[in-house]
Amino acid sequence: MVHVPSLPQPQRIVLAELSGVAGRYGNGSDRDRPRDEALAAVRSVTTDARLLGIQAGVAMADPLGISGPTVELLKAAGADMQVAAEHAAEVRARLESQGTRYDEQAE
Repeated sequence: MVHVPSLPQPQRIVLAELSGVAGRYGNGSDRDRPRDEALAAVRSVTTDARLLGIQAGVAMADPLGISGPTVELLKAAGADMQVAAEHAAEVRARLESQGTRYDEQAE
């Protein structure tokens, strides 16, 4: 789930769709589909580097450490990885404040 209340609602809706598409092609049911198909699917949702970066940050903050393929997909689609790193830190801090623990190997 993407929690970015500072964004306008239309951008939050795009992030919700992007979350589903990127997750499906990164780690989900379509993970074995051709890379160009995955990139096209992600880019059909958005080509906004900032939004791609926010979603990459969510994936980077995955406490199980299994979302690497999703991060790589979003990076290849044009994610701003500085935004991703900043958002990942925010997400981790929020999760840790709620009691989520990170395995050293997951980071």
